[in-house]
Amino acid sequence: MRLVLAAICVLPLALPAAGAADWPQFRGGAALGHAPAARLPVAWSNEQHLAWRTAIPGSGWSQPVVAGGRIYVTTAVSGGNDRPKNSTSGVMDFSTLGRPSLPKDALEWRVLCLDPTDGRVLWSTTVVREKPTFGKHASNTYATETPCATADTIYAFFGATGTLVALDRDGGERWRREFGPQKTTNQFGTGSSPTLHDGRLLLQLYNEKAATLFCLDAATGKDLWKADRAKGTSWATPVVWTNAGTVEVLAAGDKSLIAYGLADGLERWRLEDIDTSFACSVVADAEGVYFGTSSPGSKSPAAAIAPGHLGDLTPPKGTKQTPAIRWSRTKSGAGMPSPVVVGDLLFFFGNTATCLDKRTGAEKFRKRLPGGTTCVGSPLVIGDRIYLVNEKGTTLVLRAGDAYQLLGESTIGPGDEVFWATPAVAGNALLIRSSDALYCIRE
Repeated sequence: MRLVLAAICVLPLALPAAGAADWPQFRGGAALGHAPAARLPVAWSNEQHLAWRTAIPGSGWSQPVVAGGRIYVTTAVSGGNDRPKNSTSGVMDFSTLGRPSLPKDALEWRVLCLDPTDGRVLWSTTVVREKPTFGKHASNTYATETPCATADTIYAFFGATGTLVALDRDGGERWRREFGPQKTTNQFGTGSSPTLHDGRLLLQLYNEKAATLFCLDAATGKDLWKADRAKGTSWATPVVWTNAGTVEVLAAGDKSLIAYGLADGLERWRLEDIDTSFACSVVADAEGVYFGTSSPGSKSPAAAIAPGHLGDLTPPKGTKQTPAIRWSRTKSGAGMPSPVVVGDLLFFFGNTATCLDKRTGAEKFRKRLPGGTTCVGSPLVIGDRIYLVNEKGTTLVLRAGDAYQLLGESTIGPGDEVFWATPAVAGNALLIRSSDALYCIRE
């Protein structure tokens, strides 16, 4: 099963720059999951370091984002019980395959604005109200895409309706685009988030009818360019990478990874023959691009791509290493959490923690995570620590080193909520979203 529940420098800056305390899009400002300046506790509980809990109507696996001193979160609200199922009753229950959940009544897709001090809802705007065309998996939601935000504009995308909207900081509409409902494989539902970079908005619409990467002017919503590829569902979010001086957009799709020039949308390189689609996003640094993905029946591939190469980088059959492919291996990729790079180390998570040498692919450790449950949301890197929330609401704090070391293990919530959303950072606070509420943890 391929399911995410979880996914840009030519124009002059047309939007306010993100502040140091901002977390303006999926996996943060650079979309790589790092918040080096944050000061967070290592352990907490419902009685200690929990600053506030705010109930969120409806359901959504979108990550909360922070910009201009405000928190923004999206949700899809129905008239009934729309709580998504956990792995045991959802993903691992094969009776749910081919039986998508499709509500009988219209949903309301909303953007909420919260005060980070006390969690008060400052406003709620309904972006669209209609009945979904396609269903979703029982463990997914209709609001899984994370919005982007600047100090004065919020960009929210809902794949179920294909609606992309830009709102001002008071919830008023600036512009809107309608791309149509996105049909995903097996009607698992959508999950690819928009990416904002230097006045450009990147939207990856890879589905069973078409696969197009859009680059839009964030100020107007108009197309700057678009790039088509073979159809096929992917839940990955675009990532921006500078390759030998050229800014590229990394778009992970069905069985392939393609890089496009940010300036013109022209293809620069591609890697084919990946034996599964992407339920998670890639990660990159100055030394390369790294990915690992998995689905039942796949070989769970992972690989590292070196900078400075163009064209078709697909290695010949039986070859694991080329000048462009530093290393590749199987039985390593994670299903849904996006990987992170810390120094010379590459980390994958799921129900295990795997650490590889990013330059050679050599395994440093592989350790089953405590608690007997899986992690779906992507990890956060805070200094030399990795924060990872499992689906029961337990945050595991690991040392970001080449030997497994558990530093903290903290659980919040009443015990019956599901935690699949990627956590976010608001200054020196940790924001954790469950199926029912948004929690704020701070010293």
